[in-house]
This record gives sequence, C-alpha cells and structure tokens, in this order.
Amino acid sequence: MNRITPEACKQLIQNKEAELIDIREPWEVEICAIGGIKTPMHLIPSVADTMDKSKKYIILCKTGRRAESVANLLECGHGFEDVSILEGGITAWYETFEPTHEIY
Repeated sequence: MNRITPEACKQLIQNKEAELIDIREPWEVEICAIGGIKTPMHLIPSVADTMDKSKKYIILCKTGRRAESVANLLECGHGFEDVSILEGGITAWYETFEPTHEIY
C-alpha cells in the first residue's frame, strides 16, 4: 500500500491516472467531498470483485485509518496491486486546499 499526499492525489485525479474511492459514510460525504466513487467501507468487500484490478485506486476516508484497512483488504484479500491511501484523508485535503472550510 502506498501513501500519497493531497498534492499528488489531486494531480493523479486531474490527469485521470487514478480512481478515487471515498469510503466514508453518506452523512460524512454530505458535509464535505472531493469527488470520486462513494462506497461506504462496509460495502467494499461486496464490490471488490467487480472492480478493475488493472486500475490505480486511491482510497479516501476522514484521516486515513479506515483507508488503510480497505487498502489492505483489496491488496491482500483480492489481489489488487496499485492501491494508495490519501495520507491524512479528507482532513489533510481540506487543510491543504481549503483551509478555511470547517471540517467535521
């Protein structure tokens, strides 16, 4: 599993070199979101086998802890080879790009 900075994440997403998966709960996404596929953490095991293993994925949660678990599941349990987590999660993203936005 790789860890990437908000800056690197933004560049990969803008260049369409990676797919962002936001694993937070719907109520969290309503507060703040940066795009990507919204799939709550508890649903990842049921959709993992339908995901394209050749793609690069970036997993996003609030701080990065849940993303670590999901990245490990995808890599160890489902054979994905290119999974990263956004280090610091959406909290770090907003601190980097929108520091005046209130985070939950």
